[in-house]
Amino acid sequence: MGNTINQQDVYILAGSYSESEQEGIQLLRFNIAEGTIKRVGGIAGVENPAFLAIDPERSRFYAVSEVEEGQIIAFTYDLNSGEIKEVNRQSTQGSSPCHLTVDATGSWLFSVNYSSGSVCLFPIAEDGSIGPIADFKQHTGSSISLDRQQEPHPHSIFSYPDSNYLFVPDLGTDEIYIYSHNALEGKLHLLAAAPATAGAGPRHVDFHPTKPYVYVIQELDSTIAFYTFDEQTKSLSLQQTLSTLPHDFSGESYCADIHISASGSYVYGSNRGDDSVAVFRIAEDGRIEWAGSSSTKGEIPRNFVIMPNGEYLLAANQDSHSIIVLSLGADGIPTPTGESYEMNKPVCLKVI
Repeated sequence: MGNTINQQDVYILAGSYSESEQEGIQLLRFNIAEGTIKRVGGIAGVENPAFLAIDPERSRFYAVSEVEEGQIIAFTYDLNSGEIKEVNRQSTQGSSPCHLTVDATGSWLFSVNYSSGSVCLFPIAEDGSIGPIADFKQHTGSSISLDRQQEPHPHSIFSYPDSNYLFVPDLGTDEIYIYSHNALEGKLHLLAAAPATAGAGPRHVDFHPTKPYVYVIQELDSTIAFYTFDEQTKSLSLQQTLSTLPHDFSGESYCADIHISASGSYVYGSNRGDDSVAVFRIAEDGRIEWAGSSSTKGEIPRNFVIMPNGEYLLAANQDSHSIIVLSLGADGIPTPTGESYEMNKPVCLKVI
């Protein structure tokens, strides 16, 4: 095929909870002018490719296989042809890997095993293949929820901007671990562990684009916690916690994903149960204020993504098998446009 890429197109990789025979990973094209999603390509062969990490400079991405004997898988992709090819796989030496991150150099991959409570470091070779595990950290401990927090459950691993620090929220122990990565040694070093509110269940984090503000979405009590980060002491200080649910909501709901707008003006969080995206304004001092929420027009919105132009938000509704397009107004509030794309149990969206 010829070069069909134009500036109106944003490419997205979508992961899902799917059987290995199904096309669990899809390459999608979102047209900014039309606000529409179309399939470009896809690949089967992975059971539960529920989270992805992209290395766009080298046209590679990596996926977890969230199963009992966890794996991570390397792929290459071609935006023109839509072709996705598997490169290789490695064991995570644990169960239910649910999140992974590739470093800025494209030379290292970090992942977490949710069920067995561990953090993994892998080298990446020149050809994009994943090497055998280089370092492994086992978390220990528990917290107050008898059904969800009897053991450690690291839920994600995020690189702090312009540093070698990694933030790992652990839902099971109600702590946010901060590691440093030594690339010369190929090792992870634990720097600190900041406590979350007991029973909160920290899940994902995002960082303010210009200030040392850290926002943590907490699954079990449906809140967003705002911390300040002191890079000198490697310490997080809790400043504020707000509910992500409307005041009139009653029933069960659990938070999932969190993203900050490129301007640093808004923070968004997804609610599975209320089936909405909550919106908060961010003040100069980092404190947040409820701005509103919007339905995702589906069930169990898990991951979501804000388009690079800041005009759209796409949400993955796991249980209604849909990716929904919402437009973002000047007030930061998402509004469903009526556009959607059908996919089996989509749970991860990543802009290339």
